[in-house]
Amino acid sequence: MMTLVFKQLLLLPCQNQLCLLPIPLLFRQMFHPKAELQLKSLLLLRPRLSNPLPLFLPYYMRDALPSHHLLKIKSFSTLLKSPIEKFSNDFKAGGYEWNFTIYPNGDKNKDGENYISVYLEIVETSNLPAGWEVNAIFNFFIFDHIRDKYVGLQDTTVKRFHFMKTQWGVVKFIDLETFNNPCNGYLVNDTCGFGVEVFVVKTTSKAQCFSLINKPVTYQVGWVFSNVIKTTVERYITEYSVFGDYKWRLLFFPKGYQVEGNKINNIISIFLDVDNSTLSAGSKLLVHFTIRLEDKKKNSNHFERSDTTALGSGARGFRNFMSETKFKDPENGFVVDDKCHISVEFEVLGVVK
Repeated sequence: MMTLVFKQLLLLPCQNQLCLLPIPLLFRQMFHPKAELQLKSLLLLRPRLSNPLPLFLPYYMRDALPSHHLLKIKSFSTLLKSPIEKFSNDFKAGGYEWNFTIYPNGDKNKDGENYISVYLEIVETSNLPAGWEVNAIFNFFIFDHIRDKYVGLQDTTVKRFHFMKTQWGVVKFIDLETFNNPCNGYLVNDTCGFGVEVFVVKTTSKAQCFSLINKPVTYQVGWVFSNVIKTTVERYITEYSVFGDYKWRLLFFPKGYQVEGNKINNIISIFLDVDNSTLSAGSKLLVHFTIRLEDKKKNSNHFERSDTTALGSGARGFRNFMSETKFKDPENGFVVDDKCHISVEFEVLGVVK
């Protein structure tokens, strides 16, 4: 599991004033292109903000939308000033009815003042059998408008929902000072977006079932790719490697994975794939993985991205892993002697059937 530590701040012009923007070291190179143009002339300072994103929570960024529910809120400042204590919406996932609730001013009954609180609750339980229980892994997200990314709270801990405990959540999801600062990208033009994903571990119906692995094993493998600068090859596909009961491979697109009608220039793409023949019919693997592009110049500026997703019906990873310009810049050390080193660290959390 990856935990981000905020150690630097960026002085960023924002709405005719200078704002201090916290930068996770692992994501310093993932800025929106407009912000990237300013990096060379900006000053890195030591932390002064008293409360960036909670340091004790594991946050990560990704491109993909939350799989199960996305909530966009306009005129958020009006909501803050209104007598409305909370805002919620229902959705379906894994064969169950759920309710996603946001406290814009924090859940004050649980010491959440000056924060935004988020909760997930299972609802419509009257139709479930006596003694029911539902185990699930869920993730909360907030949209970063500046970087065009979803910042997710990655927690792979299984939560148990039952008749005496129907709700779980995060009281201090993000502090209002950080959220309201437009330089951070969470509240732009008085609009914000939140989301949630729910993966059901065990169900009492015929819905999708997730069998959790009690003690998942972490695997790590690396590859070296040659002639990545001068190559005319569109993609590199490694041989399958056996880890555990499954076969894995890496797909690397040095000029980006291009989709007809949706071409994106100046990117590189990297994906992880599992051999379907090693899976039972109709099943998928829930995998948490980190793809790392290694710095072979200073050996200290590795670039990595992580995600948790279901593998089994195609490769999963990052179409826009990094800009091609940044990848080829010799100062970054990602390409040395026309070679690059890519490693993957992953663990299988369970099997989805």
